[in-house]
Amino acid sequence: MIKWLPIGLLALAAAEITALVLAAAAIGLPQALGLLFVASLAGLIVLLRPGRVRIERLRVAVTQSGIVGLEAGGDAFLTVSAGILLLLPGFITDILGIFLLLPPVRRWISGRFERFARASHGHSAAVVDLDRSDWSQVPEQALDGPRQRNGPP
Repeated sequence: MIKWLPIGLLALAAAEITALVLAAAAIGLPQALGLLFVASLAGLIVLLRPGRVRIERLRVAVTQSGIVGLEAGGDAFLTVSAGILLLLPGFITDILGIFLLLPPVRRWISGRFERFARASHGHSAAVVDLDRSDWSQVPEQALDGPRQRNGPP
């Protein structure tokens, strides 16, 4: 998974440069750069205004509950993520950031994350959770039964 991160970042950078060139060709370079600047300011405003309170709410939720705390602070996490995406220069990240500011999109992503968190933190049928008094260690030979050799001794 980590080996794909640099490849993904390079692909994003290439896509952002392509989007900038296309936008500059369509509306002009100064206007395209102006849009990027305005989007970065919007990201800064999202992070500074409601973002401060939401960052604190998110920090408290994660501190108390770990990764499952993101479920409780999901709206805060997505709003902060939107602010960061808007702050980054590029039209693709700006579009993603704007989508994350829309309440229906945040509700949809929060619902998907809640299902994922429940599934990954819930008990699987393949896992048996025993108390210390419910099990005891058995010598290895008792588990294997008579050993068979497949060849000369």
